[in-house]
Amino acid sequence: MKELFRLWITQKRRDFSWRTFFVGAFLTIYFVFIVLALYFGLREELDKIPMSFAMAALAPMMAVAVVPADMLMKVFWRRSPVEMDDYLRTRPISHRDWGRFILMDTALGGLQWMLPLMMTFVSALIMPWWAVLLTFVLTYSCVMVNALFQNCWRRAPGNQWTLPLVFGYMVWLVLSYVVAIASMMVAGIGNEEADNTSSNLVVGTLVGSLALLLLNVLVGSVLQWYFTRLRNHNEEMHAPVAVTARSLGEVSVWSIEWVQLLRSKRLRVSFITIAVVFLLNTYMQQSPDIQKDFGGVNLMLLFGIAFPSIILAQWVLGVEANFFSGIWTKPWSVVGILRRKYYFFCGVCALMALFILPCVFWMGMSFWSWLAALIFGCGVFVLPFMATCLFSSRMDLFASAFFNYQGGNKQINVFSFIMFIPMAIYFASYFLLPKPWSHVVVGGIGLLGLALHRWYIGWVSRRWFNRRYEIMERWLKE
Repeated sequence: MKELFRLWITQKRRDFSWRTFFVGAFLTIYFVFIVLALYFGLREELDKIPMSFAMAALAPMMAVAVVPADMLMKVFWRRSPVEMDDYLRTRPISHRDWGRFILMDTALGGLQWMLPLMMTFVSALIMPWWAVLLTFVLTYSCVMVNALFQNCWRRAPGNQWTLPLVFGYMVWLVLSYVVAIASMMVAGIGNEEADNTSSNLVVGTLVGSLALLLLNVLVGSVLQWYFTRLRNHNEEMHAPVAVTARSLGEVSVWSIEWVQLLRSKRLRVSFITIAVVFLLNTYMQQSPDIQKDFGGVNLMLLFGIAFPSIILAQWVLGVEANFFSGIWTKPWSVVGILRRKYYFFCGVCALMALFILPCVFWMGMSFWSWLAALIFGCGVFVLPFMATCLFSSRMDLFASAFFNYQGGNKQINVFSFIMFIPMAIYFASYFLLPKPWSHVVVGGIGLLGLALHRWYIGWVSRRWFNRRYEIMERWLKE
């Protein structure tokens, strides 16, 4: 155990990054500023709202509410080790000691402390001190159950081990919400006389918090026991499996696009994060109150459809720069590669538009606004970014996507400002023209861009071909 702890300290020292530290400090200060601004800005309004129960009764529910967001963060960003490497297997380290070490590493991980501290800060503004302490303890216990579940999931060797995990996790999730809701009911929901000194409030909150804490400790203990019983050694595999990797001779220009999106962690995480964020914002902008304020114009519709493609289009040929020597041995022209990329980006826009289609059916969005935004996004918003291939740098496909500017350069950063031109055309059309004519103008400009895309991509490919040696020498140096 001492050797494991020594190696853990050494690894933490090597992995420390001042950039990550300052980014975390900036985000923390930003979060504190936003919460304080909202609190003091809405304090007078909150005092006017009659509450049927004291805010302290929310402690169990606040702890349970962060579980989905915490699990999503862990899926994208948590990469803690769960299996011993070959060196440690040669040392006299028992499975019990390894389980204790993983438990310590999990308990001290930064992701396990971020959300509990955030919820503690928020609760300190609206709750008494004892409820603040309960909020921190309960939130940390829920976050630890998520982390222990992920440890078991990553170490489980097959479906016969992962299916019980999923079933048990769903049972725990349902029970935790039941306990939190029952706690608020016992604390006095619906009782107009309940306050911070009410016996119902104190008893209900403490009993519910104790029940939730005991449930989390029990589930965490079972998960830790389950983790120490899992075995995932290479020597326990039944038979060697021959793994064949596809070469460039077995793929097409089309398959390169979606294969790199699925296999590259950096592209995948960036794409999924941006897609989810802008889809949620598009649906929120379609609420009746917001639509009334902006005259029926959804400000996020164009971004929800086209911005995930923009994220991919800013690295045109940046992925291919990693294996361009093999690409040039194939009978693929530069203009053909760029056209296939553009068609792939249009397909991504169409996919995002399908996810937004429920707004048309059930939330009152105009079908013509949806169609015009899709055509405009493909023909005008995405198309200019094909010229970034002239400035592309080789990007690290498997690096972290979080605040990672590798693969970018000042030319691409300056060129990205070109997207403000189609944005200005789009919003000016909808705010300055009547509704039928705005659809015609936006859709017509998009159709014009689609009609001219072959000429534009051909012009870009000729510029690239004239500078091919300069570009490829830069890729080799990178």
